[in-house]
Amino acid sequence: MAHTLPLALVQIGLKAKTLDAHMINEQDIFEDRLKDILTPRSNSSFKDIRALFDPLHSKYLERGSLLYGEGQHPRGVYILQEGRVKLSLESAEGKTLLLRIARAGDMLGMNATITGHPYEATAETLERCRISFITRADLLKSLAHDRSGYEEVAESLSRKLSAVIEHTRLLFLSQSATEKVARLLLQWCDEFGVFTNEGISISPRLTHEEMAQMICVSRETVTRVLGDLKRKQLLKLTGKVIVIPNREALEKIGGVVRSE
Repeated sequence: MAHTLPLALVQIGLKAKTLDAHMINEQDIFEDRLKDILTPRSNSSFKDIRALFDPLHSKYLERGSLLYGEGQHPRGVYILQEGRVKLSLESAEGKTLLLRIARAGDMLGMNATITGHPYEATAETLERCRISFITRADLLKSLAHDRSGYEEVAESLSRKLSAVIEHTRLLFLSQSATEKVARLLLQWCDEFGVFTNEGISISPRLTHEEMAQMICVSRETVTRVLGDLKRKQLLKLTGKVIVIPNREALEKIGGVVRSE
């Protein structure tokens, strides 16, 4: 079940496409809904940050739209209702590390919004997405009314930490580029794989260059490894869709040890 927040996005001038969204007057909406949810006669408490907001205030953004840039002052939290968003870091030398792919239901920019520190990464849409937004001021105000909302904040940050740990394991515990690619494909199987008669189908919507940025190898290496796995019939490539016919065989390539 999708949850939504009101959207107030401004233009962000970075290398990707900028967002061109008109500000809306959402303060009255926020105040009314907050009062309604927290009023004593409702006999309820504020346990879901997203429960306050009207579904009419989400917005569709095309692929390549930038939500926020690394180092920018935090405006608030973005809720991904539909689609996928890539989160990345960039070094002073211009090298890019793609951290993870956010999915529907993820709250982006939570840590920076709570702490007031700059956004730690750049968030850019991988496909057409439906995004909702809550300003930092409104989020802090809602949490001040009822601290039970911090439970969801903690859950969001916990999921982010788990993703960072998994990505660290992928980068530093893999012995070869082939293991890295195999583990990345297995991770995607868990995150957004679809079971079909031919195997597990995944559609990462990433170029070979972007895949390489996730595992710190070259684009040429990703292309070569995918070709090798295809020749060994460990995967099938149909356009941008990858099918894993035998997960256990791919796990052996990736050095994954199943717990009993």
